[in-house]
Amino acid sequence: MKRKLKNFVRNINRIMFYQKYKRTYKYMLQQTSFKEYIIKFVIVLIITSTSMYLIFPKVIYTLIIGFITTVFYINQIYLNSKKINYEKYLLTQLTIYTSQMSLLLTFNNVYKSLNDVVKFLGEPIKSDIIKVIKQIEIGNSITTSFRDFNEKYNNRTISLFNQTLEIFDNHGDRDSEEVLHNISEELNILKIRKDKYLKYKKEWLVNFYVVLFLCMSMPIILKAMIPTIYLEFMESIGNTVMIGIVIANLFIINKVEKTYRDQNIGEGGY
Repeated sequence: MKRKLKNFVRNINRIMFYQKYKRTYKYMLQQTSFKEYIIKFVIVLIITSTSMYLIFPKVIYTLIIGFITTVFYINQIYLNSKKINYEKYLLTQLTIYTSQMSLLLTFNNVYKSLNDVVKFLGEPIKSDIIKVIKQIEIGNSITTSFRDFNEKYNNRTISLFNQTLEIFDNHGDRDSEEVLHNISEELNILKIRKDKYLKYKKEWLVNFYVVLFLCMSMPIILKAMIPTIYLEFMESIGNTVMIGIVIANLFIINKVEKTYRDQNIGEGGY
């Protein structure tokens, strides 16, 4: 029984709380701690519980809805917004990689260019390029050396660019330099399109939350204007109605956030 309870708590923690938070930060190559998580969680819980107290007259409803809203906010909005910023950073780094390689290959071979391009890159792409260099040093072909790199970043333009490096290295065709430059420009255009589209989505997201805020403010306005009638309504069916409205809004927010987060470093998402 004790083991089942421990496994249950561990699974809940993995799905909803600290472990999920930790994994997201690991994905972004940032460090976090349980203390940091608790501090953020408590701050958001205080804010949401205070907001819910303006709607629900009973403390028990305030704490329950405030807790659910806090978990939802941290896992579905806060952390995932950071993930979007990280993916934008990756695409920027990949653009730097292709543009610099196109220039370096004018004067050097592929191996020398890869060694030189490392100093222009940030993590994790820098470490992944170093892994590619080590694969080339042990005698693997350029295509084989880039296999894991291409699979990790899952971008057709990057894969095409790296495959073209093999042609350039084997044949030394001067036209390959122009081809690499054109592919690099294509990736840069992709980044611009994604940035514009994400900006448009963000404006749409802000408008959605403004409308949502106004709707959720109505009970507070009614409570301030007609407190007696509002309290009588809440004492009858009001609590059930408002809980249903909050839960429905969480589902709507989840759908909206999912649409907003539909942005990756590949060619999809626009």
